[in-house]
Amino acid sequence: MAAVDDWETQPTPARMGTAAGDSIRADTPWGTSVQLFRRIKWGVRLLVYPAITLLIPADYFFLGLSWEEAIMSHLGGYLVATLGIEIAFWFIFKLRKRTAYASMLATEVGATRDFGQACHRAVRVVAELLDVEKVVLAWGNPSDTSLTTVATHGIPPEDVPLTTPLPWCQRAVKQAMEEREVVLTSASEGRAWLSGSDGHSRVALVPLLSLDRFVGLLILVGGRKASDLQDKGLLAITGPAIGLTLDNLHHSSELRQMATHDELTQLFNRRHFFEQLENELTDAQHSGRPLSLLMLDVDGLKLINDTYGHSIGDKVLANFGKLLAKRVRAEELPARIGGDEFAVLMPNTDKRGALAAAARLERTLKSKPICEAEGLELRLSISCGVASYPWSGETVADIVQQADANMYGMKATRKGRSRAATTPRRERHFRSAKALQ
Repeated sequence: MAAVDDWETQPTPARMGTAAGDSIRADTPWGTSVQLFRRIKWGVRLLVYPAITLLIPADYFFLGLSWEEAIMSHLGGYLVATLGIEIAFWFIFKLRKRTAYASMLATEVGATRDFGQACHRAVRVVAELLDVEKVVLAWGNPSDTSLTTVATHGIPPEDVPLTTPLPWCQRAVKQAMEEREVVLTSASEGRAWLSGSDGHSRVALVPLLSLDRFVGLLILVGGRKASDLQDKGLLAITGPAIGLTLDNLHHSSELRQMATHDELTQLFNRRHFFEQLENELTDAQHSGRPLSLLMLDVDGLKLINDTYGHSIGDKVLANFGKLLAKRVRAEELPARIGGDEFAVLMPNTDKRGALAAAARLERTLKSKPICEAEGLELRLSISCGVASYPWSGETVADIVQQADANMYGMKATRKGRSRAATTPRRERHFRSAKALQ
């Protein structure tokens, strides 16, 4: 009866650990359903077993059987009734589980608006619900058919590194991607992480679908006890439930990225930057903490565009954006607010700290070229302006105006000369272009 009673030992929300902080709640409809199934099952037993017992005297008095014969005949009745009850409830539970798991997965994964967090939440919830040891979630790249690992559970990062393409492309993976069907296999193909802790390997590859469109792949690994890995019907429902939710979150994330970021540099755009500046200034006024604004202007960008073309100019801006993103602290917010103008919002930073950050950035730009292409090396210089709350003003307009004035003041002292340089091979060309200005 162990196999038939397996549904009673399935991981339920009430049993699942809460160490992660936001594990599946005990008050979910699935937890209520499990308790209801148990009560109904015991109720049916209480009805059927006494009824069978009451038939023993009837067989003795009306069929003329001896007590021993009547009791022995009804022992078989007890066995048949027990098997019937268990099998019936097992099938009912199996059907109910397919519906409940899909709903729970969609609800739990969709509880966050962040795509990355949702992916990590998905692998954890799947591992708990299906009682599997290892889970890999790989997301499809729209430009090609490759897959990139975005979340794992129960697997060391060095085995399947995150944000890198899957290091293997087995026949089973191709089959799951092309046919969009669950593929079950027990072959680990020499990879230790594809085996369960008991040495046995049950692997299920579940395509993640969004309205019949392949968007990713879920790889589930368990040992001999992972019975749900043999239920293709359950796994087939799991894929679309997760796939549709994650795909919606991915599209929302892309839309938010487009609304708040500059396409060329991938820094925050002007609108988002000034919204955050307003919020941070309000917080600084309430808390009494300092706030600084660093304005940056790329020197000589027009000259670079006129001399080498806008493709090189765009590459200079993109590389500078990457450099700026790497040099700021986690709490600081870099943005491109104009064609060649950038800004950094620096909470909890006074004017001295902002000037020191600007000096470090200038030294970095002087130490290496900003662009190397087609035998060309361009070094970049910038003009900086700093304004700080409360010393430079108490409104956004005052702080921005002061930082802007300081930046153009520095630019004026340099007499508008671009300090971008080239290799000796291009120096004459660059100087002749300056003479034309």
